[in-house]
Amino acid sequence: MAIYKDKAYLMNEGGRCRVLNLSTGNIERSFLVGSAAKGNHINNACFGLRGNVKDGTPFLYLSECYNSGRCFVEKLSGDTSITVQTIEATRDGKNWRMTNWVVDNENGVLYALTRNRNNHIDSLGNIICHVVKYPIPGFEDGTYVKLSEKDILDQYEIVFPNVLQGSKIRKNKLYLVTGFQQSIVSKESQRAILIIDLKKKKLIKSVDLTYVTTNEPEDLDFYRNYALLYCGQEGGIHKINIK
Repeated sequence: MAIYKDKAYLMNEGGRCRVLNLSTGNIERSFLVGSAAKGNHINNACFGLRGNVKDGTPFLYLSECYNSGRCFVEKLSGDTSITVQTIEATRDGKNWRMTNWVVDNENGVLYALTRNRNNHIDSLGNIICHVVKYPIPGFEDGTYVKLSEKDILDQYEIVFPNVLQGSKIRKNKLYLVTGFQQSIVSKESQRAILIIDLKKKKLIKSVDLTYVTTNEPEDLDFYRNYALLYCGQEGGIHKINIK
């Protein structure tokens, strides 16, 4: 889910987007994004700084998650969406699959998150999550951009067991939605919003979602002075107080 003005853009696996008017509670329209494909999971969605000159709508950054874990930059216009740039991370000359791509609009950079879900480092199920900071590629860099080690501005590791869902950056903090629906019982299923301080480069808080929803928490974004949590299945959208 990504919010712009009074509209929430709700993404579905495969590439369908529904536009929810937050003022009326009505779905206004539905369309396929330009990067729509069977393997495009869209694990995260966020708006960037650059915008469509015609109507001012910012470009939408979508995280493929599956396949090569690329970032698709979409230009929205009414009921259409065109992929104007594809961003891929590489390491040692090979694809480095990223689960989430998150735009930090306040600092003009792009973060990418990745972890190996099968690589538990202890009996608690903890897994190393790599947090990688890149410059935001410009359109002059081409329609297909490969970011390598030389492009990395900073990188560090955060450790936790929860599976990655969507994420947003606000005031130098990364808000990472995690976990599965209640019916899935595993070490990575704990439903929580993990807050990472991007300046201190560490996890500073975990907001428990156990009693907020039994559905899978998919993503969050900020609307006015509060956060909205978008959930899967029949979960809907919840207003969350994050202090």
